[in-house]
Amino acid sequence: MSSSDISVNGTYNEDHNVYGYTPLRGPNLAALIVFAIAWAGHTGLAVFYRQIWFGTCLFIAVGLETAGYIGRFLSSSDPTILDDFLVQIICLTLGPAFFMAGTYYLLAEIVVVWGVENSRFKPWTYSKIFVSLDLVSIVLQACGGGMAATALVKNKNVDTGTHIMVAGLAFQVLATTLFMGLCFDFYWTRRKRLALGSSSSYVPNLQEIDMPAASDMANVEGPEEYAHIRKSKKAKLFLLALGVSIIFVYVRSVYRVAELSVGWTGYLMTEEGYFLVLDSLMIAIAVWILLPFYPGFFLGNVQLSTEPTTAKSSSASGEDEKV
Repeated sequence: MSSSDISVNGTYNEDHNVYGYTPLRGPNLAALIVFAIAWAGHTGLAVFYRQIWFGTCLFIAVGLETAGYIGRFLSSSDPTILDDFLVQIICLTLGPAFFMAGTYYLLAEIVVVWGVENSRFKPWTYSKIFVSLDLVSIVLQACGGGMAATALVKNKNVDTGTHIMVAGLAFQVLATTLFMGLCFDFYWTRRKRLALGSSSSYVPNLQEIDMPAASDMANVEGPEEYAHIRKSKKAKLFLLALGVSIIFVYVRSVYRVAELSVGWTGYLMTEEGYFLVLDSLMIAIAVWILLPFYPGFFLGNVQLSTEPTTAKSSSASGEDEKV
């Protein structure tokens, strides 16, 4: 922004406002504080519980959210500064993708604890599939954001970059939808098999309901070494909290697809209220839920092997990664 854009009394030229509004100082400062505290919390818990994949993903995700709100807070004083705008749009677009990369990994560990026999895939396959899909989403969003930012700086058409960003966000929504579907499939399959396996008055047709052989029924519930986790109420609360946090991120992703689809000057982009509720609040809740319901705490000292089909207790190996 040149000096000619500033009036004599120090106010900015509204014609150069790239937001279409002036970000509210109070709400964005509050969001900055909320995410900064959450970032510190997740970093500390990751170190304490020796989280590798999940901890790293949340470190990046919440760090990006914090950086994004630094940009928005600075923009509340002058929304014509392009660098602050670019920081917030890129960081706040990419942050949730890293959050989902962390949660995708947890499904593999959950499958091991609650019974591989109830899953359509080997545990490690879930991580490989969904982390790969998430990386595609991140690359598309980053490339699209970079192209849109470059075009914006040069006062050129931003449509190409915007369309790529929308594709990346839509791809993330599709991947998350598939992920939630497979999570429900695992839950429902396990519940059905346990219910039928414990019934003494009905002998099921194993082929029709995809039941395991009688010799494998003991494994449907999951490994005995993790029985104390499955039976604890806190583990069930953890699974519920994880599901709720994923839903909040999903709502935000759907909103961002709609927001960018209507364009940079559309009502969803130029009305901050939508953003504060459907982006800021959604991600803040998702991030903060997993502080009191942190995976490392709710799985105790159990360590799950990084091998596709095996799991080990902490006493068996000190080098395995925790959930």
